[in-house]
Amino acid sequence: MFILDQAYDWCRDGSGIIKAMSFIKAILNIIRWVVPIGLIGLSTYDMVKKVINPEDRDSMKHLVNRAIAAVIVFLVPFIVKFALRIIDIGAGNNTASGQGLGPCWDKA
Repeated sequence: MFILDQAYDWCRDGSGIIKAMSFIKAILNIIRWVVPIGLIGLSTYDMVKKVINPEDRDSMKHLVNRAIAAVIVFLVPFIVKFALRIIDIGAGNNTASGQGLGPCWDKA
């Protein structure tokens, strides 16, 4: 796999892919903090609407959807790391020796 070999070389040099992965990790960290705070605020709003109007069924549906979204947002970094490890295994990279995209993600 020529592309993955190139990615490993870029990772070793400390340029290119490391900068891109660092940027992606920074964006994911911002999302991991901002989205749950927003979901808590919107869920509180839905609960207040439910208390004011007990017959409103949509507010509980929104609350459940937001809880599922919060779990998904929480799991995104783990999913990305898992996907990179799977790519490394498929490409035959030895992640234990620090080769591949998974360790490159850890360095970033």
